Amino acid sequence: MNHSGSSPEKQLRNYFNEVAPTSRMAGMRVLKKLSDLASASISGRSTAQDAVAFALSQLLALHSEDLDERPVTGDDAYRLMASGGEHLSEAINFIEQGGSPENAAQIIAALARLTPDRLSGRWPPDLGETAT
Repeated sequence: MNHSGSSPEKQLRNYFNEVAPTSRMAGMRVLKKLSDLASASISGRSTAQDAVAFALSQLLALHSEDLDERPVTGDDAYRLMASGGEHLSEAINFIEQGGSPENAAQIIAALARLTPDRLSGRWPPDLGETAT
């Protein structure tokens, strides 16, 4: 699907809708493209929208990097979408339409809980015993 000529926000929405229901969602290149589109949506029109776009971009970049560093399993797309599909869609809606700073903070907090380490059970790290 060619999305050239439309705003980055619209391209982000269209591409997300295209890949979200498929196993392609776990692809490193797909996640990187979504990250780039979210980053391109940072335009200065609203600090709240820019903050959500930045958080979404960073989260998707983390997932892309995580998949670059290990073998991709069939569970990766399912885990991301089952745990966070609604939050990802909500973030994209906010980037497109805006909203209150409080809503932005809630969306960013939800995205923060969707990092690859958290979804894969690698968080929290084993800190061992602390020195006293």
